[in-house]
Amino acid sequence: IQGTVLNNCDSQAKYTTVTDDKFDKRDKHWPDLKLSKADALKHQDFWEYQFKKHGTCCADLFNEEKYFDLALGLKDRFDLLTTFRSHGIIPRSTHLLIKSLKPSGQSLGVIPNLYCT
Repeated sequence: IQGTVLNNCDSQAKYTTVTDDKFDKRDKHWPDLKLSKADALKHQDFWEYQFKKHGTCCADLFNEEKYFDLALGLKDRFDLLTTFRSHGIIPRSTHLLIKSLKPSGQSLGVIPNLYCT
């Protein structure tokens, strides 16, 4: 259904810890910014959270590995930081949200769902 937010679709889902090349790929392109690389390797809570929250909602189409491959591919395809910067949206600065969303959405073809932290 259009407009439906899909989150946490399978509360019983299990996350498979990754190592070696798979870990290096995720850590390089989608790092856990709260942990050192060594701690992220031991405690993959960040990716587990992302998979359980979002990846479980497409489990009928993508297994866990394919979900992360898709997510990393979309990240490369839609360079959000460059898009935001080109519209004056810079990390750690303040913005008028309504003014910022329209040009960003036009570039992406959708209206992003942003929130402040």
